[in-house]
Amino acid sequence: MDWNRKQLRKGAWNTVFKRGLMAWMAMVAVCFIFSYLGVDDSSQTKFVKGIDQVLGQETEHEADNVTILKEYVKNMPMVEHMSEKKAETVARVIDSVTAKQTWIIKLLGANTAYVERNPGEVIVMLLISALIMAVVHFFIQSAAIVGKCRYAMECRYSDKVSVNRMFAPFHRHYVIRLMWVMFCYNVVMTLWWLTIVGGVYKYYQYRMVPYLLAENPRLKWRDAKNMSREMTRGYKWKMFLTDLSCIHVWMIKAIPVAGLLVALPFQMELDVEMYFWFRQNIGVENFVEEAFNAAPYNKKVIEAAYQSAGDAGVAEVWTKPAYILQDVAVEVPEGMKVKSEYSLRDFIFFFFVFCFIGWLWEVVLYIVMDHVLVNRGTMYGPWLPVYGVGGVAIIFLLDRFKADKAKLFAMAMVVCGIIEFIASWALDFFFNSQYWDYKNEFLNVNGRICIAYAVLWGVISIVLVEIASEILDKAIDKIQGRKKVIIDTILTILIVAETLFTVWGVYVYKARAKMIYNDVVIFEEKNAIGKLGDKIFTNEIMEKVFPNIRFLDDEKNEVWIKELMK
Repeated sequence: MDWNRKQLRKGAWNTVFKRGLMAWMAMVAVCFIFSYLGVDDSSQTKFVKGIDQVLGQETEHEADNVTILKEYVKNMPMVEHMSEKKAETVARVIDSVTAKQTWIIKLLGANTAYVERNPGEVIVMLLISALIMAVVHFFIQSAAIVGKCRYAMECRYSDKVSVNRMFAPFHRHYVIRLMWVMFCYNVVMTLWWLTIVGGVYKYYQYRMVPYLLAENPRLKWRDAKNMSREMTRGYKWKMFLTDLSCIHVWMIKAIPVAGLLVALPFQMELDVEMYFWFRQNIGVENFVEEAFNAAPYNKKVIEAAYQSAGDAGVAEVWTKPAYILQDVAVEVPEGMKVKSEYSLRDFIFFFFVFCFIGWLWEVVLYIVMDHVLVNRGTMYGPWLPVYGVGGVAIIFLLDRFKADKAKLFAMAMVVCGIIEFIASWALDFFFNSQYWDYKNEFLNVNGRICIAYAVLWGVISIVLVEIASEILDKAIDKIQGRKKVIIDTILTILIVAETLFTVWGVYVYKARAKMIYNDVVIFEEKNAIGKLGDKIFTNEIMEKVFPNIRFLDDEKNEVWIKELMK
């Protein structure tokens, strides 16, 4: 069959606008998602990003905040002692992060005391955010194009394609390879675009690579580029003329709303039509989806076939294509569990069990070591959320490594160490409090985690997976149906109420300490809520629960409430 620009355009138009209103809206939603992620390099991305401003989430930050942060970093002792070259590198990283990742700037700006108290962590956070964004841009974002292609391809054959079909190519067995292939594709194209003319040529030569991966994500970079090269051999000029014949559509892309509603979906499906023309007319191997050999979806043809078939053969007239990526069988090695064995309610139950066990462990530890009874939980509740999160993480993420004790131990040290660090950081950042301090321990990270407790988490993980999980399985089997719902609901309400209660207590305690520090005399009688807060949250109770809590005075000096109250 000869190349026909009109037929290609018609095919794309039918897929976008002839499958019904809901199908078109779903396609627009997908285009919106990818524009928001910056995958679509067009004016639509700027348009969609502009929605942030309407919602108060501006992508641009205040220059003053950035300047303050930069100056602070440059004047830090650890930076001042660096060589000129290293200091310049740090400055460039800061510039890169502050230019693009405003969320980290806003977060750090919310608590200047934390920034001044933890300069090392600030630098690490900035470096990590820069690394994460680089990975997102070069690997994840580029790989997302394959998901978009997959969705567009399936839209050609059905009027009801779920949006989550864009995730079909990202199977755990070959997602890394897919990301690597797209990374190679972007690097090669970037280098060729430096030559301008070569970039245009290679753009058309490798244009089918994402679509080949969308059909067969197992392809290597060498195979994908060779297949695309073979498919487009002798057709690059025709592809260019086809794009040129749609100049009126590309002009619509400059109009924000119209571009999102019309131009982007049409462009996406035009590439699909080109791909399937090559697929059907060029003898290239490794096409794996038999479903794509069928005729495109056509509502009129289907309706006519239904009418002619009558009642007897209606069911056999047309069926939705069965894609091989629809349900990929996942082989589970012996000795490993599938995490879906547990429901959300099971994990809620696990969370509270581990919260209580953690609280009990801490209380017993203080009795043995310091010979005192201390409530190591929240304000009144016998639970420690950090142990609940850690326990659930071990069951959810690490139960699959049951057969390999060494890997289980090592993974538990890493996962639980991260959780403990985040918990410590959150308490410090949001409450200016330290619930634990490992600065005197061997191999600690800013006092938040240390090697001794990391090893302890590794041992606990083995115990949980080997012994506790079986006990919990039996408990879950006994507590079923309505009982489980009631228990989970009650416990959830209690811990939420306890959390709100704790926040209220911290506010009252800090306010009282600030008045004492500033020697403020209250002339007006407090209202009922104020009196209740003072009655409930006494200094004795708050000191036991939050012994290391602090606040900043007007001159940004740290004031430890425990010392102040003495």
